[in-house]
Amino acid sequence: MPASTPRRSLRHSIADLLRERVVAGEFGAGDRLPSEPELARELGVSRSSLRAAITLLEEDGLVWRRHGSGTYVTDRPPLRNDLSRNFGVSSMIESMGLEAGSVEESCGPEGAPAPVASALGIDVGEQVSVLRRVRTAGGRRVVDVTDWCPPAIIAPDEMRDVSGGSIYSALAARGMTVHHGVSTITPNAATGTVARRLGVPRGSLLLTLFQVDSTADGVVVLVSEEHHLADAFEISVYRRGPGDGEEG
Repeated sequence: MPASTPRRSLRHSIADLLRERVVAGEFGAGDRLPSEPELARELGVSRSSLRAAITLLEEDGLVWRRHGSGTYVTDRPPLRNDLSRNFGVSSMIESMGLEAGSVEESCGPEGAPAPVASALGIDVGEQVSVLRRVRTAGGRRVVDVTDWCPPAIIAPDEMRDVSGGSIYSALAARGMTVHHGVSTITPNAATGTVARRLGVPRGSLLLTLFQVDSTADGVVVLVSEEHHLADAFEISVYRRGPGDGEEG
């Protein structure tokens, strides 16, 4: 079993190298990659290791294979969002080899709206710390995010230090590591402020996530609403079963 670790590490390392070259523009959208023998020689790896790395890139939506022709860079690689895992938007974007950024940032104290107050167990209108920002992937606006946090955990003025980074990391640094999150996901259409912030026409399809994040002992430390551009993401979910004898 231990012998399998280097092979797995090698294919991921090769995939990272190729991903960096695509992101850097060496291979543009629609371009065909060099042949497998040529790439293997160039990188000094075996064809089997290279083929395994290309499979990883194909699973990530970065490339696609045409039988008898070669491997091509996709026109617009989707960001893969595995809903069975709870991780920040920055981590998801960076896992695709794209630069994560933030624009349209604002923060400060605000009164908690009803859904947020209910999740935090406070009165409607009670002051909470709020951070609003649009997350970008390689410069493209892809998610409009609003985070609400109890001011006893992150004060409103401290939210400025979170801008551009991970709020999960900021919570962990304060001893409030997020153990799990519960999301409600609904289809939506971009209107008004959200359409303007994302830079898309009104009516553009969105996936809206309303999430409540808690520590291991059940303390709610963060409530978030994220409007994801539907055409920028590929959603995956691990589903169990059905077991023997169950009917569809």
